[in-house]
Amino acid sequence: MDLEEDIKDEEEQEPTIWQDIYMNGDDLQKLSVVQSLPDLLQTDRNATVQRIIPKIQQELPNSSSEFHIAASKIFKLLVEMNLNLNLMRPILQGIESRDLIVSNAWLETLLSVIVALNEATVKNEVLPFASKMSQLTRPVNFRIGCCRVLSQIALHPKMSPFDVKKDILPVVQSLCQDCLPDVRSAMCMELPNVAKGLASDAVVKSSLLPCVVELSNDENSMTRAAAIDTVVNLIQYSNSETILSTIIPLMKSLCQSSLKKDGGQTYPALARSYGKLLVNVSKHLAITDCSWFLDFYKTLSTRGVATSHSEDIDPALAVACRDFCAYNLPAVTLFMRDRLRGEENKWYGIFKELAADPCYIVRRTVARCIHEVIKILDTSCALVVPDIVKLMSDDTEEVLDSLVPHLSAILLQLNAAGLLTTDDNKQTTIDIGRALLKCQAGVFKCYNWRRKMTYLQQLECLPVCFSVDFIHQHFTTLVLKLTVEGRCRPVRSQASRTILVFLRYNTKENHRRWIRDSLIRELCNSKCSYTRHIFIYMCVHAIDVFSWKYFKEFFYLQLLSLGEDPVSTVRLCVVKLCPILKHMLMLPMDRNLQVKLEQFVSKIEMMEKDRDVLDTLKVKLKEMRTPQVSKQEALLKERMKMEEEDKIQRGQLTVGLGAPATMRGGVGQHPATAPGRIPSQRDTRGGRGGLIRARTATVPSKRIGSTPRNASNPNDMTFLGHHFYIDAGVALPQKVDSDAVSDLTPTVSRLAIDQGTAQEDDVVPTVSAENTNVASMSDKDLKALETSTTNITDDVKANIQLISRLKSKIPTDRVRTRNKRYSANFSSSDTNMNILKRRSLNIGFSDVSRIPIKSPDALIRSKSGSVCMKSHDSTQTLPSRSNAETTIEVDNQNVDIKENLPITDSIKANVPKKTSTHKASSLPVFKRRDPRIH
Repeated sequence: MDLEEDIKDEEEQEPTIWQDIYMNGDDLQKLSVVQSLPDLLQTDRNATVQRIIPKIQQELPNSSSEFHIAASKIFKLLVEMNLNLNLMRPILQGIESRDLIVSNAWLETLLSVIVALNEATVKNEVLPFASKMSQLTRPVNFRIGCCRVLSQIALHPKMSPFDVKKDILPVVQSLCQDCLPDVRSAMCMELPNVAKGLASDAVVKSSLLPCVVELSNDENSMTRAAAIDTVVNLIQYSNSETILSTIIPLMKSLCQSSLKKDGGQTYPALARSYGKLLVNVSKHLAITDCSWFLDFYKTLSTRGVATSHSEDIDPALAVACRDFCAYNLPAVTLFMRDRLRGEENKWYGIFKELAADPCYIVRRTVARCIHEVIKILDTSCALVVPDIVKLMSDDTEEVLDSLVPHLSAILLQLNAAGLLTTDDNKQTTIDIGRALLKCQAGVFKCYNWRRKMTYLQQLECLPVCFSVDFIHQHFTTLVLKLTVEGRCRPVRSQASRTILVFLRYNTKENHRRWIRDSLIRELCNSKCSYTRHIFIYMCVHAIDVFSWKYFKEFFYLQLLSLGEDPVSTVRLCVVKLCPILKHMLMLPMDRNLQVKLEQFVSKIEMMEKDRDVLDTLKVKLKEMRTPQVSKQEALLKERMKMEEEDKIQRGQLTVGLGAPATMRGGVGQHPATAPGRIPSQRDTRGGRGGLIRARTATVPSKRIGSTPRNASNPNDMTFLGHHFYIDAGVALPQKVDSDAVSDLTPTVSRLAIDQGTAQEDDVVPTVSAENTNVASMSDKDLKALETSTTNITDDVKANIQLISRLKSKIPTDRVRTRNKRYSANFSSSDTNMNILKRRSLNIGFSDVSRIPIKSPDALIRSKSGSVCMKSHDSTQTLPSRSNAETTIEVDNQNVDIKENLPITDSIKANVPKKTSTHKASSLPVFKRRDPRIH
């Protein structure tokens, strides 16, 4: 029997389980539909409005709390979309729910959409509903919600002051006299909004102020605290007469009563609103009233510390009161400066007690606002210097967290007041410097790396405030040690930036040289790969801090040297920086640096085995070939930084608040720039040591065609014929303008900017020839590219050489070469040139080609009648110049060209120093026939 009963019970329970599973799945589906309503409206608006939203409204009364919460958020969006639907009914029904969570969710929806409702909906639906909720028979949460709804209705733009006075004010007055203190305090907090809706001083004075006075004497401390906040907020809606006759006496009575009625929230609320009170009523107070309010502020600031009140005061409330007093220090300082000029000592006594409060919470608040106090005091800030020193030396982490982000603002304000100068070391300078070192010890003994990085950021303003010797003696070695031995990478990166700022504004050459040598020795040449990474980060900061001229002079080659680092991640970081390294080059002045960059890129491209490095190189090469336009603003900043650096090196620039434009303003926080990212134009921060952004160059992006555009002379050698000799290892005789190769005269006006247009950098993109439009290049650029060491193909180089020869403006009869018909008879200089220019075949020096050739220059001159050429058995007629003279002239020119070519070291090492003249070829040499013999 027991077994049969168990089976029956299981059969009865099985449908219930399946029904529960079905209902749970149904709720999930409804939630999904509600959450996807905005997307459905965008897809099919009419069908969603006509079919889905009515179905959701139908399902709301019997749905779960999760469905109501999701629907309340979606209905807010639907009301703001102004759909042709009546959505107020489900919102008001949701507010009347017995579930407090559901009711509060729909109440927040109503409060947020009241402003978007039309006047008819507010007056006919919302306002009657609020009046219904305010009845005493309603639960407490409904009446509290009614207070908030009434204040929002009073602020509705379509509600006139008459409507507010007629329909809302009676309900408000009844709620102020509610039997429950929670309702009274809630309505008291909303009275300023009702006063704003009334828009009449007379009505506020006659209708609302009596309610406020009654609430200020309430038996409940929470209600009295709310009345204090309300009185302070009502000042802006009252006239001068009301303030003098009602509000100021009321506040005095509240202040006196707050000290008598202990154990409540009255005096912390008074301390919280005290600063706003003094700012609003200061111009209406007499001198005696000003002194009275300052004395009462002193009483509040010692609440819980003085022995007379320590027995019957809640310690938590006392700490909260002093904390609010510390928060209002800037407002009280402004009040003292404007109305009580002779009470600085009384004010300083209050400030000193708060800055040395036994509770760290109060000291933390003082540290958070002390920079504002110093700014208000202006030249009188010498009073608070001892307290600043104490706060910097505080042992509590929370106090340092609040003080460290404002160190630069404090130091710059002390410098503006004349307390910190770069000329001499006063006692204030020594005290502040010692306090900064103690602050550093306190910051770095903990493990909060963000606090450490923020501290180092604030030290960037030291060149404005301290002398060069003082910084170099006390801070340079410290920051350098943190750069080398720091633990976290962001901290070390920021330390490197800070020491670069010290380097930029140091006026002594021996100090600058020591800092640069130390950075290169400790970072670039370090045995630790992580430290070498920090050097790359430092170079990124150096591009940002210094001018490009300074960076190229002292850091460019050291950064490129890390491209040969044995650690692949170091090489990867250097590859990421290649675009900015290319963009900062200015030709022809930076030709040597350009060659070094080409060698680095070519070596990585040919010898790198790491896949990540190769993939990054491909991306960066594409970025380097993309045309870039130099921004006029960036060029102006570059010029300004160069001028500042020149003045600093000559000792003519006084670093101060008015001198260098790059140091003016505060020092803000910013994340360290990652290697390879070109700083953005938008990333400009004042006071960060001459910040400039990326300067880019316009690079042609067209590929080289297979046939030169200007090859129009039918007597010249064809491209296929030219390519045949090049592929065989023969370099044809040609004329090269040596000035285009060896002239590296710097251009003085490289930063000149035309009005209204941005100047483009004169950079020849020799990193890769694939993106070069040869036909549109000038003769000088063609010669430079022709003699470059770029790894380009034979047909490309043939095109370049042929176009260069066709576009040459130099007459062809200036240099007359011998009509050599066999490459075996070339001079040693021409043979060396063949080896230097040959890139695709590895031809040894002793293996000289024996293919007969014609000189293109000779063919050109044959048209003018200077030289007559025939086949190998015909005659030749040469000018009066001897063959020896012509040979010497051509050989000398080839030697000059060879010596000035920017070739790579690897190619130069493979070139023999001396040509062997004994074993030029194993085949017999054909002799030229005497033209006199027929």
